[in-house]
Amino acid sequence: MKLILSVFWNICLLRRGPEFVPTHPLFVASVVIADILLSLFVRVQYGGEAPLMEIATFTLVTMATLATITWLALSLRGVIRRFPATITAMFGCDLLFTLLIALLIPLAGGVRGAVSILGGLILIWSIAVNGFILHRAMNITIFVGILSAFGMALVAATLATSATAH
Repeated sequence: MKLILSVFWNICLLRRGPEFVPTHPLFVASVVIADILLSLFVRVQYGGEAPLMEIATFTLVTMATLATITWLALSLRGVIRRFPATITAMFGCDLLFTLLIALLIPLAGGVRGAVSILGGLILIWSIAVNGFILHRAMNITIFVGILSAFGMALVAATLATSATAH
């Protein structure tokens, strides 16, 4: 377990690429399920008064959109065989970022400004990491990878927000 967390942590620190992530289907599924469950827990715990179904819809639409756009981008670049490692790296790093948020929110003492700043910094870090992952997976420049990751995050958030709009 420590070795797996180390792989994801080194990706978050931009030291290693997604090519070092195990791609066994059970591992990929485990990472995806763990990310979904932890994301749901953190959003229910700290996300305000939103109903569970709305939180679940937002989480699942965001993740499905990210996976779909990643699959399309890798297909267009002719490197679709890298999809399992790429998506596992993205969701595994998201799992660590979500865990970091879960640990930092109580330390911030619920101070709204501090929580917002921490959340914003982690969001920027996660976009940079996803850009790095895309850079390595698609053989593109880091700048294009980060721009792609930002665009993907924007599309995913927009679709998820419209899916949960009342």
